[in-house]
Amino acid sequence: MIWHRLKLTVATGTAIILLIIAAGTAALLDQAERAAMLAARISLERSAQAVENALNRQLLQVHGALASLPTLFAASSITPMDPSAVDDVLRGLNFQTLAYRDLILVDSHDTILASARRRPSGQKLPFDTRTLNIGPAALVGPLRNAITGDWSLYVCRSLVAWSGITAVAEVPLPTLMELLAETGIPPGVKLQLERPDGMLVASLPHNETETGKVRPSALGTHTADGKAFVAINPVTGERSLAIVRGSLYGSLRVVLTAPLTKLLSDWKRDRDNTIAAATVGALLIAAFSLALIAALRQREKVESERSRSQKVLVNAIEAMSEGFVMWDENDRLVTCNERYRDLYRISAPFIEPGISFEELVRKAAQAGQYPEAKDDLEGLITSMLQLHHRGRGSLERLLPDGRWVLMKERRTADGGTVGTRTDITPLKTMLRELAEANERANEATAEAHRQNAALTERERRIWFLAHHDDLTRLPNRVLFRERLASALGKATAEGDKLALLYLDLDRFKDVNDTLGHPVGDALLRTVAERLSNCVNDPDRVARLGGDEFAVVSLAQNQPADAEQLSAKIIEELGQPYSILGHTISVSASIGIAVAMPESQDADALLKQADLALYQAKGKGRARFCAFEPGMDAHLRDRLAIEGDLLHALPGEQFELVYQPIYNLASERLCGFEALLRWRHPIRGFISPATFIPIAEDTRLIVDIGLWVLRRACHDACLLPDDLKIAINLSPIQLAFGDIVAAVSQALEESGLNPARLELEITETALFTNDQHNLEVLSRLKLMGVKIVLDDFGTGYSSLSHLHLFPLDKIKIDQLFVRDMTLRPESAIIVNAIAMLAFRLGMTTTAEGIETTEQWEAARRSGCTEAQGYLLGKPISIDTAVTIAAAHRCVTETVSGAT
Repeated sequence: MIWHRLKLTVATGTAIILLIIAAGTAALLDQAERAAMLAARISLERSAQAVENALNRQLLQVHGALASLPTLFAASSITPMDPSAVDDVLRGLNFQTLAYRDLILVDSHDTILASARRRPSGQKLPFDTRTLNIGPAALVGPLRNAITGDWSLYVCRSLVAWSGITAVAEVPLPTLMELLAETGIPPGVKLQLERPDGMLVASLPHNETETGKVRPSALGTHTADGKAFVAINPVTGERSLAIVRGSLYGSLRVVLTAPLTKLLSDWKRDRDNTIAAATVGALLIAAFSLALIAALRQREKVESERSRSQKVLVNAIEAMSEGFVMWDENDRLVTCNERYRDLYRISAPFIEPGISFEELVRKAAQAGQYPEAKDDLEGLITSMLQLHHRGRGSLERLLPDGRWVLMKERRTADGGTVGTRTDITPLKTMLRELAEANERANEATAEAHRQNAALTERERRIWFLAHHDDLTRLPNRVLFRERLASALGKATAEGDKLALLYLDLDRFKDVNDTLGHPVGDALLRTVAERLSNCVNDPDRVARLGGDEFAVVSLAQNQPADAEQLSAKIIEELGQPYSILGHTISVSASIGIAVAMPESQDADALLKQADLALYQAKGKGRARFCAFEPGMDAHLRDRLAIEGDLLHALPGEQFELVYQPIYNLASERLCGFEALLRWRHPIRGFISPATFIPIAEDTRLIVDIGLWVLRRACHDACLLPDDLKIAINLSPIQLAFGDIVAAVSQALEESGLNPARLELEITETALFTNDQHNLEVLSRLKLMGVKIVLDDFGTGYSSLSHLHLFPLDKIKIDQLFVRDMTLRPESAIIVNAIAMLAFRLGMTTTAEGIETTEQWEAARRSGCTEAQGYLLGKPISIDTAVTIAAAHRCVTETVSGAT
């Protein structure tokens, strides 16, 4: 009866599953169709908005050109009645844009007075402007140009300043449609410009027969709400997705249409695949159900046969003198004899046919059948299960009455298991006595071994501490000196060349001073690990003291191999560190000295590598430098510059120059960046790239930066109030100078509005002591000062800093800006940064603008401001004041004319 119920359950379950598959497939297809339709609507609406914006830009450009004619003629001191001069002016203005083909002036009788393109005298327009309600502008067309044969729109504007004269701009429709097509219209989408009455102005692709005609079924008569809707072609019955948008001129509308069959083609393909997959799945489930029912029917027969065989087996095993037990292929008890039950008296109540082996063992262990399992019940159960599943071997177990039982298991041909249980208590007693005697002998031997090992370990520890650094576990100076001398001899014997790499961490002292020695020690341990991973043989790495490390490089191609290894080490050690809750960014500088055949002295090699290291630091850190004989002179020159820097500020040798910054949208001057220059009384001009790193090393940059801040704030007060001033801050100023007090004092002394002051910081400053810098920048932000992230993208850029730090602006590094017109990847990066900044409420400045192409690319990318030699080189404050005043006059003139 039970087998019949199981088969009925399988059949019922299969039917339910098939119904669920059918219902789920239908729901999935419906949801997918809705999603595909929604995606098509959104895509078409975005394309229509882009076309509308492009159309408005072109019409505004034409409208602006017509509106500026009176101002332009007044500036040129001519009137519309001077034909020759007027033609030249219109022709010069016409060459500056592609938005229109011709500019025309007509009188009240539609007679052409002047035009940008040469026309016969007295020629009239192809339409009557007197019938138009221009007020102040109107669109006429489409009309075919009798000369070019192209369809054109005519933008007419009544000029109040010239009574009776109308300005007309001819806009070629093919050119206009090409510009609109560049907005990225998806394939298969049809673009039309229509009048509200249904007249087709232009279309893409071009429709020569319908252009200029009024069509009753035109979609342009639909409400221009910018919402996608389904339209049906009255002739073909084809369903399309359409959208209608207006323009700045209400008489011109943008219409986009796309066939629904094309828009939903991907969905239909997915629909067919889904239906096919669901059908296959349903067939597989049905087949599985039939197979399962057949298996149940076979199982029913097997169980019947097993019942008969079990009766025969019970009679046979009861006559055995050992305990006997049998399990089927599913590890369930088939039968056992009375001797087996007698051995396991405690677990006898659980020994029932059908119980699984694991269940019986677990219940017996919990009931106390195996006394040795009291401390590790699961371990005993696991060992017995392993023996049973292997089907071979034996296992000994202690019973509660003190007897020992030997368990043996064997597999049968049908996959079952038979086991025997033998009382081995006498044998165990004899073995225990023998083991006790052997244990006493082993204990005496082990004690002797322990004493010898302790002595050996103590000697090894003493030697290790004498030759290794206790913090990093690397070889110390003593051991490294021995290994260096040995390596020099080995290199000579094997024909290799030896190079010594001497390196230390840049500004490691700043980490100790700002974050404490525990953080510094942890940083040194991490640096030692990274350095060892960079070198194939860790025995060639050593810590010489402080933050100084050394590496031996053996190769035939020196110094090329040493320089390659140095570059790898600098890159690895320059990655940011996460130390005790702090994110730290430090770099490494490396000096390289190559041993010459005639010189094999280790001390001389160390001195040469030290000089090369000093030279590398002088070149800007995070780099390597190979020793050259002339480095002694370079070292003396750097020390001289350090000494001269002490007198540069008291001697008034510094000066500030200002580079203009322009707004990309309005093309107006919006501020200046203050740049530091040093004119040495003897050396002349010294590059900031030379003296600023030295000033940061000596921390003179704190006092120099204070002077720059005060001077720039004072100079900014000479500029118009709408111009801002940008000042660069060194990470050293943030770490060691009271920059908040310095900024407050500079603003108070100069009277400068804090909103006009921008403080530029680098990404390196954010990685070093970020919590302290966050507090400092937040206090500056509360004062009203703007915070700018300079050279974004060149360091270890972290998007988390844009979220955590109070930033107002991002300056995009000139490397990306200059490559925008050459490499699409750079343009994509700049676009992404500009969009991210916009979403975060920040502005962006494109640095290094040197060509008009870069200017246009930066504007298209969405950048807010621009800076570079194309817009202006660094100038004195007097020149900056003059330029600002002149730019304001030009701006006011243009605004008034408009």
